[in-house]
Amino acid sequence: MTRILAPSISFAMLALPALGASTIDPATITCKEYKASGHEEMVAIEDALYETMKNDPKLGKLGQSAFISRLYQVCRGNPDAKVIGVLH
Repeated sequence: MTRILAPSISFAMLALPALGASTIDPATITCKEYKASGHEEMVAIEDALYETMKNDPKLGKLGQSAFISRLYQVCRGNPDAKVIGVLH
């Protein structure tokens, strides 16, 4: 019983931060927030933005790598702008 309980508790404790993580609202992220985020958060922001824009006539044609490159380029000179706004 102890062999089963200990790994279960360990797994639950590792999963808790993920369960408490806030969801990302692509409409509110600024370029400054995007660039200042850590790696995991940055990837989550990129994924959320890519999913949001996949039906966009212009940006939806880009692969994820090209989309992220475009995102980085447009944020370079617009730190206070919302990412969704500068992508268009």
